[in-house]
Amino acid sequence: MSNQSNNAPELVTLNSLSVGDCAFVADVAKHIPSNDKATGTALFDISRRLKELGFIRGEKIKILHKGYFGGEPVAVRIGQSTFALRNFEAALIGVTKAGIV
Repeated sequence: MSNQSNNAPELVTLNSLSVGDCAFVADVAKHIPSNDKATGTALFDISRRLKELGFIRGEKIKILHKGYFGGEPVAVRIGQSTFALRNFEAALIGVTKAGIV
């Protein structure tokens, strides 16, 4: 018997992908709990800005390049735009890998 619950796509963060990987945005900062009000406000501001740039649910992302030291910045293409993100910003973006439906 197969387990039907294993068909759900695996949620990973954008910073965990490798160069050349494609994925779809699942959420922005919803998967990160914050108990500190100041941290929560900062996360809200950053996640709002990422959404304004086009990191919204269902958008396709491709990792174009990662920096040599520490993998920062991460160059990503979303739609017709290219952005350089810091690792902590990329970690706020939950994605599902392309090809996993």
